[in-house]
Amino acid sequence: MSQLQDLIDFSKEELQSEYIKKACEEIEKANKDALADQPKLNFNSNLSILLIGLPKVNNELKPKLITALKGFLKKNNYIQFVDIDLNNIGQAVLSYDNEDQAQQAAEQINNQNFDAKHQLLAFTQKSIYTINKTTEYVPITLKSRQELLAFHKDPRAAVTIIQEKSKLSLKWLNSLEKKLEDNINEKKLPAYDKLQWSPLGQYLVLFTENEFSLYGAQDMELLHKFEHKRVSELLFSPDELYVISYDGLQQFIIWNIREERQLRQIVEEETSINSFKFRKDNKLLAFQAKDGIQIYEAPEFYQKTPLNLKVAGVKQIEWVPQTNYLAVVCYGKDIKTQIFLHDYSKNIVVKWRNIAFEIDSIQIFVHTYGKWVATLIKKKQKNKVFATTLQVGNLNKTDPFEIDEHTINDDVENIFTELNTGKFALSYREKDKQQKPTQQFTFHLYSVQEDAKKGIKLCQLGEQKGKDTNELLWASNGNYFAMVNKTKNSPDQGKVEFGQISKKNEQLVTEITKSTNHFYMSHAQWDPTGIHFITMSDLWHSVNIWSSIGEQLVKDTITKVSDIHWRNKPIHILPYKEEQELQNNSKSFTKKYENEDDKILNKAKHEKEQKKREMSNQFTQYLNEKRKIYDDKNDIRKKMQGWDEEDPNSYVFYKKVIKEEVVNS
Repeated sequence: MSQLQDLIDFSKEELQSEYIKKACEEIEKANKDALADQPKLNFNSNLSILLIGLPKVNNELKPKLITALKGFLKKNNYIQFVDIDLNNIGQAVLSYDNEDQAQQAAEQINNQNFDAKHQLLAFTQKSIYTINKTTEYVPITLKSRQELLAFHKDPRAAVTIIQEKSKLSLKWLNSLEKKLEDNINEKKLPAYDKLQWSPLGQYLVLFTENEFSLYGAQDMELLHKFEHKRVSELLFSPDELYVISYDGLQQFIIWNIREERQLRQIVEEETSINSFKFRKDNKLLAFQAKDGIQIYEAPEFYQKTPLNLKVAGVKQIEWVPQTNYLAVVCYGKDIKTQIFLHDYSKNIVVKWRNIAFEIDSIQIFVHTYGKWVATLIKKKQKNKVFATTLQVGNLNKTDPFEIDEHTINDDVENIFTELNTGKFALSYREKDKQQKPTQQFTFHLYSVQEDAKKGIKLCQLGEQKGKDTNELLWASNGNYFAMVNKTKNSPDQGKVEFGQISKKNEQLVTEITKSTNHFYMSHAQWDPTGIHFITMSDLWHSVNIWSSIGEQLVKDTITKVSDIHWRNKPIHILPYKEEQELQNNSKSFTKKYENEDDKILNKAKHEKEQKKREMSNQFTQYLNEKRKIYDDKNDIRKKMQGWDEEDPNSYVFYKKVIKEEVVNS
């Protein structure tokens, strides 16, 4: 039997076995003959790399291909070869001055697109030896999306606890009984440098010096591993089918997660992982380069050159969900300051309000559902920031752009956002009488409101003045917030204030619901649903979990805890219309689920009462057994005592006799 017959099941084919056997043997022979006719390359040195995937050319066009290859390497700032051996079937051996250069060149060129039709593969002698010595193929462990996201169906919040950077345990928070319950028992982790959850919570990522690994599914098993030297940051696509890894210096690699395949490399200095933005539908990837904006198209992420934008001084880009807009901010020395939206379907530009004053910086924020875009503009004069303006533009009215704004006459130190419900908080240091900065902060809170007549409005929620906290964390539902101070060695480290947004006379206002403290707090985080808040001290190994209004649900000390995180969940599991219905009819839903909570609580109370009754019955049984032993020995006691202590008519008389003696003194 031929090798093809071993590999392929022909049982369903309506052909005689001798025809199948003959066809398989002919195909195998044809492949062997084709391989025997291929030109051979001299590749036996550690100073060389084997390059596959070049265009197939005849001998006359070889010089032109070599020139094109040199230009490709120069354009991408890759290491140039010193010699080349090229055949006419798209293969070449590139030689370098030393082994390190050859290794680095292979890493740079591998999986890069030479042109729109040719993707290059590069191998060193060492990597080929590794492939050849592999005797058994180990298939990738693929889990279905249903398996990876099964935990989303559980309404409880999941807490990840890491002890000694090696022991992982996953707990469910039972907020009704105020305790943590086991989800996944303690799991041993390999040594790692950093840990994080993917945005959807499908994968737990472990970083090491030269690779990152993805764990997931029910038992948190190792699913995927990717090699990338000095990897430090990741950016997942919205559906978590792709991920970009970054080494912190210049190398970005785009991966297909489920295929464990490198799609392409991008080398760019003086940039960051934030320069990449996936569109919400996962079809396009925008990259903020030095000389403009580059667009790449999934699934292979070839560059879509016609869609590229040449614009100077790009500082930030953001896709606007549910639209074809890419929001762009440009400014810098000798560069015109501008904010605009580029529509990729119509290839038109929608301009923001003109900026005629000197600016220090501009940040841009987009609504989760694509209804508005906001900007934070710092104005300066004589190299000093004197005012900060928050602007919100209505995407339903862009000709001209309908913009509402509010200005604070101070240098805002931080902005804290919640883009699902449109909440903003701006903070700055207060000053003393000598106009010197103090350690106290003022927070200005805002909400973006929709009005059928007035459109999009920026409403002030109030101020929080004289605060010893320096950071404000919004809950994902936008109804609650927490102000914290995690600054190490600060006298106010550990302070926490909980607040909520409530309605008063049809106006939204802020209200502080609880002020508390978690000594030496080093970590603070809302859970994905925005109804629980966790704080941790890595110095005291203490963990507290609070309700959204500041009620303490769990207080625990965990031995040698080194890290703690909520497991991420999609913020919006329901469709948008159903979420709106839930918000508009919250009272009826509250009553419904209060009854269900009462049933759970009553069940817990019943179980406790049942346990008490069992303990009482056990104790009564114990007393009855002792009573029986006592009654069995009643006759013996009567003989010894001379009376029956159980008979009420049996009496014992005691006579007291006093005897006096005269003692001669």
